[in-house]
Amino acid sequence: MGIRIISKQGFDFQIGILVSEMEYIRNDTYWLLKEQGLTMRGLDFNFDDYSNSIGTLLLHIASHEFKFQLNHFYKRNITKEEFKVYGNAMPSMMDKRLVFGNNLDFYLEELESIRKNTLSYLKNLNDEWLFKEIIRANGKNMGNYYYHLRHIIDDEINHQGQIKITLKRLKEKKNLIT
Repeated sequence: MGIRIISKQGFDFQIGILVSEMEYIRNDTYWLLKEQGLTMRGLDFNFDDYSNSIGTLLLHIASHEFKFQLNHFYKRNITKEEFKVYGNAMPSMMDKRLVFGNNLDFYLEELESIRKNTLSYLKNLNDEWLFKEIIRANGKNMGNYYYHLRHIIDDEINHQGQIKITLKRLKEKKNLIT
């Protein structure tokens, strides 16, 4: 039997489809990292002036989903404490090389805890919510929730590609992986 995307039980049908996709893509991310023997130096490695480290990319994936939670579930701004954890992995800060010094477990725990919260909230929502338009206070239409959840999936897929490139470069530098 091949891989298939089906609606995840415990969620409304369309939300369940998105959850199934989110889990599939996250498992791919975990698979990329599994048994790579990434050291802290390997997670912090940038192969040129324009690349992001694997650690930065992993924390960015988590921070992107956390920002979605803040905006659409919690409906609040990021706190100073939360910014200390996620701020340097936000898009405007990723190129500053400020995410470093963490082991792989740190990144995996962040990805897991953020996802757990997302799924917990999504269980209480229905498909009608997915198609609601998101209108900012200034009247600007930001699309619907379906688009924003799908964007989380697409963003992670794109960063998986960057991680793959970095892993190839790391294999050339044997002292950065075990």
